[in-house]
Amino acid sequence: MQMTGNDFIAALKDETYEIKSFTAADQATINLDDLFGYVEQATSQEKLFSAELLISGDEPISLRVETGLVNLPIRYTNAISKIVINDPETEVTLYMIAEHPFVTKSGLRIETAATVAAFADDPESVESKIATFFDKELQSINEAVAAAESDESEAE
Repeated sequence: MQMTGNDFIAALKDETYEIKSFTAADQATINLDDLFGYVEQATSQEKLFSAELLISGDEPISLRVETGLVNLPIRYTNAISKIVINDPETEVTLYMIAEHPFVTKSGLRIETAATVAAFADDPESVESKIATFFDKELQSINEAVAAAESDESEAE
């Protein structure tokens, strides 16, 4: 799947991409099957999308897979527009995104999963990479939350 920068900008501004959301009551009930099923279906139809798994809690955790030309979330339309304007046709990429106040100082971590073409060739290995990324980020968040709670109880 390929797209020019200007076509990508138009799709974002016209909101011709899909947003799909799945929820989990807590980390123990996370099931990536629905998320991956949607990603497989959307990529096979060459759709631009943002697919989110939202984990409920005091501070909800957002785990997403998005298509894009640069490693910025789709919602950052203005910043993306400045970067990809007039770019030639290039491969659309799948990005893995974790969002929570304890992920990074910005509350956001985004990494490349694979191009859409590479995902189509071998979805299982890319899904494994995404699952590993999500697991690592959840572990990091849990450790940071535990440390913050420990600091709070020591301060009391």
